[in-house]
Amino acid sequence: MLLVGIERAVVHRADFGLHPVLPTAVAFDLLVGLPTLFYLCVVRRYRLPVSTVAAAFGAGLAFSHWLLPSVELPVLAWAGRLAAVGEIAVVSYGLVRLRRVRQGYRAARYHSADFIDNLHAACQPVLGRLTGAVVTELAVFRYACLGAWAPPEAGATEQAFSSHHKSGFVAVLATFAGLSLLEAAAAHLVASHWWPRGAWVLTGLSIYSVLWLLAHGQAVRCRPVLLTGTALVVRVGLVWRVAIVKKQLASVQAITEVPAAAPDTLNTARLLFTPPNLLLTLAEPQRVHGPYGLHRTVRHLAIYVDDPAGLVQQLSVGSSSS
Repeated sequence: MLLVGIERAVVHRADFGLHPVLPTAVAFDLLVGLPTLFYLCVVRRYRLPVSTVAAAFGAGLAFSHWLLPSVELPVLAWAGRLAAVGEIAVVSYGLVRLRRVRQGYRAARYHSADFIDNLHAACQPVLGRLTGAVVTELAVFRYACLGAWAPPEAGATEQAFSSHHKSGFVAVLATFAGLSLLEAAAAHLVASHWWPRGAWVLTGLSIYSVLWLLAHGQAVRCRPVLLTGTALVVRVGLVWRVAIVKKQLASVQAITEVPAAAPDTLNTARLLFTPPNLLLTLAEPQRVHGPYGLHRTVRHLAIYVDDPAGLVQQLSVGSSSS
């Protein structure tokens, strides 16, 4: 944006029209300099696909037509034709990549019933570091559109432990969503008198936050805690997910209060709007995965399930049998 601001200042100079070379220089900076900076500062640093440079080139072309609307330059005509060819190539490339994602998702479904895990496994080879953000956004819209009839995401041999029946999570979530909508309506009415466009921006953000709440609520219902033959899979809506091998569970303790805050302690029940009732202590620190590629490494994990005694019993039965 700094480059665009500089070019805008150059274009609005009083003597801009007296220098015939300046329009060409501005167009060159936006069509070549901007994609080059994007590649050096973003693509290389975050190891993104080189094809993403096409987005920077398209932005540079758009800025060129915005800053130089009345100037006819051969370089802009050439760039426009190149952009049209590039658009066809990008669409074709995207369809091929989308087909790979679809095939990867179908293959992952044979091994897991978890939508987010399967989508992450399918997108990782294609999107790389962008996977976390893309998967989270797709999951938000997917779970927000699900109905109450959607079954829990659990395999035939996996035992599910819900966390929304006895916690009051649904009622609290519905209250938050309703208050958010009322707040959005009030904020829109107030802001529209001073900044009409900003009012719609605030309303859009409020609607998205409500969408996030709805999606999280559905994900909590559809993604319960799972107990398999070898691991305990803790899933908390759209946010936290970790698979703990049973041998890594040093202790499972029933609790009634929130554990003291510590760098190696994570209270996952906070996102269920209820105090935790089990504290898992791991033999070794383990990484817990969150949305948008975030993660935390913890040794103590506080969770909530509707049937804590049943989960402890099943874990003890599994430990004694092994």
